[in-house]
Formats: sequence, C-alpha cells, structure tokens
Amino acid sequence: MSGAPALFALNPALDVPAIAAALAANRIVQVEEALVPAAAEALWQILRQQTPFGLAWAGDGQPGGQHVRPEQLRSMAPAQKAAMGNAAASAAGAGRFAFLYGQYPLVEAYVQQWHPGHPLYQLLEEINAEPSLAFARAVSGHDDIIRADAQATLYAGGHFLTEHDDLVAHEGRRLAYVLNLARDWKPDWGGYLNFLDAAGNITAGFMPRFNTLNLFLVPMRHQVSHVPPFAPPGRYAITGWFRNL
Repeated sequence: MSGAPALFALNPALDVPAIAAALAANRIVQVEEALVPAAAEALWQILRQQTPFGLAWAGDGQPGGQHVRPEQLRSMAPAQKAAMGNAAASAAGAGRFAFLYGQYPLVEAYVQQWHPGHPLYQLLEEINAEPSLAFARAVSGHDDIIRADAQATLYAGGHFLTEHDDLVAHEGRRLAYVLNLARDWKPDWGGYLNFLDAAGNITAGFMPRFNTLNLFLVPMRHQVSHVPPFAPPGRYAITGWFRNL
C-alpha cells in the first residue's frame, strides 16, 4: 500500500488558522474542499464499489450498540434484519439513545485483517500519520492528540443517529471528524449533521456535501437526522475521533 496514491490527502490550500479560529469560537466548523480532488474521488469509488458494509445499531436489547459484520448481515433472514431496525426505532421513539446505519469499522477490520489489502486500511494509516495528527492538533488546540480511529459509514433509507455528545472519558476523544463523500445529496434526503443547544434547538445543520470535512470539539450535542425511505443509498462518509488515549 505504500506506493498507492494518498487517500487522506488534505488540500494544501486549507486555511489552518481560520479553521482553528472557527473551532475556538464555535466548537464546530465545516471545511469545504477538504481533500485534494483526486483523493476524494478515489475514496468515493472505494466506498461505492469495494467496501462491504455491515450494520451498526443500538436500541432496545443492545443499548451500547452492536456491529453486524458484512458476511453475517448477508446470511440473516429478513425477519432478523427487521428486528434490529425495529429495536433501534423503538428506543429512539422512547427518547433513548439509538442508531442504525451501514458501517465498516476500520480499526477492527484492520487489526483482524478482515479483507487483507483493502484500500481503506491505507486510509486508516494515513489518518494516524503525523501530518494528519499535526493538523488535528493545530486546529483543535489539543496538543495531546496521539492517534485517531475511523469507520466508513453509509446511511440509507430508515437510518439515523439520535442525540448524544460523544463524551466517553476513558476513550480520550478530543476532536470529532466527519469526512463527507455523498455525491449530489439533496436536502429532502435527510442525513444532516445537526448540532443542538440545551433546549433542543438546532443551532447548526451541516449538509453531507461531497468532500467537506466537519470538525467539532468533544463534547458537543449532535445527531444525524433520519434518512427517509425514498432517499438513495449514497450518504457515504468516513467518521471518527482524534484522541489523546
């Protein structure tokens, strides 16, 4: 993989001081044209054509969340799949934390070598390389950031992520990131990253526009809005946290 073109190739034209100032002032920022165009295009193709998505869900019976691997998902009966969706919806309807979306967990897949040579393993290495970590330290002001995790996500009809703040003390999450790779997404298709105040008002909503990088400091109340059944299955993203542990 060392000879392959870079995938997490940050745009050299990014205004790092301006991004840092926005994060310091607002705790959130959306960065347009985050990667060089060739890297964004390559990642989009990898997610569309080469990534076997499983399912991440949390709800009644699994409040802490569970990942169903791609091969497990393919072998499940329709009733089993429906049960996971119903459990997530039941928890969300009762006001409890819940989520449902397509997922390929990069750290787990990389360590266990689910698919040896998969190009997303290179992406994980690059996100954990010094240039990316230095960028995260510079924009966040957290000089103690030492590593990052990542997951590939795919939100399709019926998928969602309810309100939460990402704070898990023992995981050392400092800076959350969402690298959006959805082509020609429409507002009516949902899947927005929304930030909320203490009263539940949406203070900012970020469209999952192609090659935008959403950054926010942890903790921050947020959610991903429900994707309606008529939306096409194209809300791809790479998400995770830069950490100090």
